[in-house]
Amino acid sequence: MPSEQTETTATVAAVILAGGASSRMGGTDKTRLPIAGASALERVLRATPAGVRIVVGPDGPDGRALAARHRARFVLEDPPRSGPLAALARGVDELDDAGDATTVLVLAGDMPLLRPETLRSLAAQSASAQQVTALAGEDGHIQYLGAAWPLPRLRTALAAVENPEGGWVNLSLRRLYAQLGEQELATRPAAGAEGADIDTPEALDEARRVAGPRVALAQLEVSEDPRETFATVRRAVAAAAEEGAQLVVLPEATLTPFGTDLRAAAEQHHPGFERLLQELADLHDLVVVGGSFTPTDDGRVHNTLLVRGPGGSPRLEYRKIHLFDAFGADESRTVAPGHELVTFDLGGTRFGLATCYDVRFPEQFTALARRGAQVILLPLAWAEGPGKRDQLRLLLRARALDSTSALLAVDQAPPAGYTGRAARGIGHSAAVGPLGEVRQELGRTPGLLLVDLDLAEIETARASLPVLRHAVELPRT
Repeated sequence: MPSEQTETTATVAAVILAGGASSRMGGTDKTRLPIAGASALERVLRATPAGVRIVVGPDGPDGRALAARHRARFVLEDPPRSGPLAALARGVDELDDAGDATTVLVLAGDMPLLRPETLRSLAAQSASAQQVTALAGEDGHIQYLGAAWPLPRLRTALAAVENPEGGWVNLSLRRLYAQLGEQELATRPAAGAEGADIDTPEALDEARRVAGPRVALAQLEVSEDPRETFATVRRAVAAAAEEGAQLVVLPEATLTPFGTDLRAAAEQHHPGFERLLQELADLHDLVVVGGSFTPTDDGRVHNTLLVRGPGGSPRLEYRKIHLFDAFGADESRTVAPGHELVTFDLGGTRFGLATCYDVRFPEQFTALARRGAQVILLPLAWAEGPGKRDQLRLLLRARALDSTSALLAVDQAPPAGYTGRAARGIGHSAAVGPLGEVRQELGRTPGLLLVDLDLAEIETARASLPVLRHAVELPRT
C-alpha cells in the first residue's frame, strides 16, 4: 500500500549527523535512544522526505536495517569525533553526483519530533527562494541542524570556513552560518516539540513525555465482497506495522460499504471481522480501530467502531451517535444510534472516537476533550456531492479548533467509476493540528497516512487558546 511517509523527492537530499556517544548523556549514543517505540535516529529518518539520505556517524548494530528501511547510506566522520562541521562536510562529499538544483536538509539524528510536513516546507521554501531556511524557537534561537540549504551555497560556505591546512576539525556550525548574508537566511517557527533535541537527560525525559504513538490512517477502497475486504485489511495493517505504526485506523463501514444489506453483513460477517482485527492486533502488536456493523434488537444495526489491542487490551466499541438523515439520505431507517462517548489510552495518549456525521456536532468533540482526549479519531465514509469536500475540510479544521485536539480523519477511497447514491467515501484522509492546520492529507486513491503525534503541540494550543475552560452553559429558551 502506498505510504506518504515513504515518497521521495528527486531534488531533495538529507545529511543527518549522528555522531555517536555524548558525554552529557553519560557516554550513550543519544541517536539510538528509544522514543515512543523507535530510536531517535529512526524517527528522524522516517520524517525525512528525501530521495538520498546520508547518515554521518557509526552505523551500529541497527545500521543495516535502518539503511534498508529508509534508503539511507552510513558514512563515518573522517577523522572520527572531529566535530559537527567536519561531519557535515563528510556528508556533503557523498553528494558529488547531485545536481546544483538539489536542496539539502541538514539535520541532527537526535531531533526525534521532526515532522515530514515541516521538512518538506523547509525544503520547498529554500528551493523557491534560493536561501537557507531553518527552524527557530520562540526565543529566536536558530536550529542549525534543522535547516534546508541550496547545495551550491552549502558547498561554498563550507569551502569558506575550511581550515587553512585543510579540513574542518573542531570548527563549529556557527562559523558556517556566519557566512550567510542577512537576506540569505530565513526562519520558520517550530511548532510543539519539533525543534527539540535530546542533549541532556532532562531533554530526553521531555521528548519521551510528549512523543505520542505513531498512527497509521489506512484509506481503503471497501469491496462488497467481504473476502476481498478482509484481504485488503490484512495488507493495510501489515504495511502499517512495517512502517512502525502502533495504532492503525480503518474507515467507517469497513465491514461492508453503504448501499449493501447492512443487517445481513452484521449477522454473517461481523464476528469474522472482529476476529480478524483481534488476530491482526496480536500478530503485529498494535491497536486496530475499524468500522463495522452490529445487530440490534429492532432489526437495524449499530454503526460500530471496534477497538482491538494485543491480548484484548484495549477492547472497546463506539456506536455512532449522530445518524446521517441529511442530503436525501436516511441512515436511521437501517441504523440505530448509540448514546455513549468512548475514549481509550495508548502510550500515554488519550484518544476519543467519533464517526463521520458526528463531525457536524461540535459538542461531541469538546466533550471528548473534556474527558481528556488529546487526539480524536474520525473514521468516515463521506458522501460525494457538490461542495462536500470543502465542507469536510472545513468541519475537520473547525472540530480540531473547537476541542483544541489533534484530529485524525480516515475516509474510504471511492471505487473508480462509482456512480451510486450510497456514501462510498471521497478520500482525502487528513491529520489536522489542534489549531486547525491541515498537517498531512491524502488524495482520492488508497493509501497510508502516517502521523507521529506531538503532545506538546496540543498542550501549547490549550494553554494559548483555553476554550475548554472558558466555555459556559448558555440558558435554554
